[in-house]
Amino acid sequence: MFEFSLRQVALCGQQPGEEPGELAEPPSDLAATIGTIGDQFRDSFTRLCLYLARTHDDAPQTRTDDTVVIGTEYGNTAALARLQRRAETDGRMLSAKHFPNATSSSASAFVNLGIGATGRNLTLNAGLLTPVMAIWQALLALAVDRSSTSKVLVGDVYSPEALLDAGREPHGLRCRSGVTHATFVKGGEFRAEFDFTPDGDESPEPGGRIGAHRSDDRNGAFVTAEFLELITTLDVGQRAVLTCRGPRARRGALTVTRQSAGTAHNGGRGE
Repeated sequence: MFEFSLRQVALCGQQPGEEPGELAEPPSDLAATIGTIGDQFRDSFTRLCLYLARTHDDAPQTRTDDTVVIGTEYGNTAALARLQRRAETDGRMLSAKHFPNATSSSASAFVNLGIGATGRNLTLNAGLLTPVMAIWQALLALAVDRSSTSKVLVGDVYSPEALLDAGREPHGLRCRSGVTHATFVKGGEFRAEFDFTPDGDESPEPGGRIGAHRSDDRNGAFVTAEFLELITTLDVGQRAVLTCRGPRARRGALTVTRQSAGTAHNGGRGE
C-alpha cells in the first residue's frame, strides 16, 4: 500500500480518427520550449517527453531529487532506426563513439538533464501492463524516500517500424501516438494498492480497463490520463480501479482510494 498526492496530469496525443503515426500537429511552442540542440539524436517521442516535463509542472529553480519514470513500449527506437539507416547509406560503423545517446532509454536521460532531476532515472517496458508498472515504480521511489517527487511519462509516438511491429499482434487495439505526464508527491490524499496476480482466465481481452470500461488503445498514455483524471474527481472514501491485461494471463491492477480532500489540481491536455 502506498500513500501519495497528485500534483498534475497532462496528455498530449492524437485524437480519435487520426491516422496512426507521429503527431500531425505537435505543440506550436515545442521548439521554443526544448530547443533544437541535439535534435539529430532525438526523435519525436523524446522531444514530446521533454516538452511535457518542462511545461506541465512548476519549473525547478535548482537541481532536485526528483525521480523520472518513463513507461514506453517503443521508446526512442525511431531515432535508433534512423541512425542505422544513415549508417548503412553512409558506410559508417555502428559505434557509440559515432552515435551519442544511441540507447533505447536515452529519452529519460534527456528529461532528467532537461529539468535538473538527480533522483532515480528509470525506463521500463511492461507491454500492455506498462501504466500500472510505471505508477508502481514512481510511488515506490516516494515510499522508500528516494525522492519527494516522482514524475511519470507514459506513452509512445509510433514510427513506421513501431507500427509494423505492433501490427504483428492480433489484439485489435489502435495505435494512437501520445504521452501522458503526471507528477506524484508525498502526501495522504490517495491510497494506492497494487495486485499483480495472474489471471486464472486467459480469455479477457488484452488492454487497459477502468472499472468495466475497456480502452481501445494499445498506447497506455490514454488510459493512464483518463484514470488519473478520474481519481481527482473522487469523493473521500470512493475508489477507482485500473486493470491492465497482457497476453498469457499477465495482469496488473491498481486500486486508488481517496483519503482526504485534495489541493488544487493542475491538469492539462496539451495542444
